[in-house]
Amino acid sequence: MSRDRDLLSVTGLVKHHHSTGGKVRAVDSVSFRVATGETLGLVGESGCGKSTLGRTLIRLHEPDEGSIVFDGMDITHLGRRALRPVRRHLQMVFQDPYASLNPRRSIEQILAEPFEVHAVGDRLDRRERVRALLARVGLRQDHAGRHPHEFSGGQRQRIAIARAIALEPKLIVCDEPVSALDVSIQAQIINLLRRLQRESGLSYVFISHDLSVIGHLADRIAVMYLGEIVEIASRSALWREPLHPYSQVLFSAIPIPAAPSQPRRHRVAMVGEPPSPIDPPSGCRFHTRCPYAMPRCREETPRLGTLSDGDDAQRRIACHLYEVE
Repeated sequence: MSRDRDLLSVTGLVKHHHSTGGKVRAVDSVSFRVATGETLGLVGESGCGKSTLGRTLIRLHEPDEGSIVFDGMDITHLGRRALRPVRRHLQMVFQDPYASLNPRRSIEQILAEPFEVHAVGDRLDRRERVRALLARVGLRQDHAGRHPHEFSGGQRQRIAIARAIALEPKLIVCDEPVSALDVSIQAQIINLLRRLQRESGLSYVFISHDLSVIGHLADRIAVMYLGEIVEIASRSALWREPLHPYSQVLFSAIPIPAAPSQPRRHRVAMVGEPPSPIDPPSGCRFHTRCPYAMPRCREETPRLGTLSDGDDAQRRIACHLYEVE
């Protein structure tokens, strides 16, 4: 698979929600890219805006500002009709497969729907395509006549994945797709996603709060805090040495026992609860919980930039502790 060009390029993306308490700054000036065949992991605490970002990427939410360029086309404000042919190449797998599958329809009807919407094949052809999809995700052909409630959580997620890959998409946004599953089933679903990526050259934006899961799938990892991305780096670089204080907190919390020959992992403590996204702190949004906060952090918002003396050309960070370009 080729990773010579960006399949997805996001610049200054903003999505705010309006509530009775005020404006919720769910996604605030987010920028990143995803190359063809790459998996970008997106991590952060619950409520940091990960799911809102994922839904905005595929235009389930309308962006307020910024741009989304997918496969060379600016889709930020495409109308419904113009967006329709793009949707077959841009799909999503949701956290709860039962909620995303119509309980009144059979699995065959659910999996045939993408072909019907996009006028692909006739009735017999669609039936064969459904059988092929079930086989690709490790389910039997006789499962086609059943309904979602007759399956386990892991099987339902396989069905949701089958629906997502039906039209041979280029990018799939996976929003916590294994968080509701047992650990053994999580591994099966992750292995399925990796196999499908190898077979079809898929790109993923994989959203999770579990860094152990992200570590098995992602090529690069973006760390999100209170609507903003604070660090992006290759998986190996971030695993070896997270630089942003918030990244350090997340990675130090991973329960990985150290080998006797290895030094113990340095633990970084974080205090308090995340501030409200309706009224985020001025300056660096993490400064109220950061063990290294300086007066500058309370007044000046750090810019997400490339480390001037870093050894990882892919790493970008937003922190006043570092000089960035």
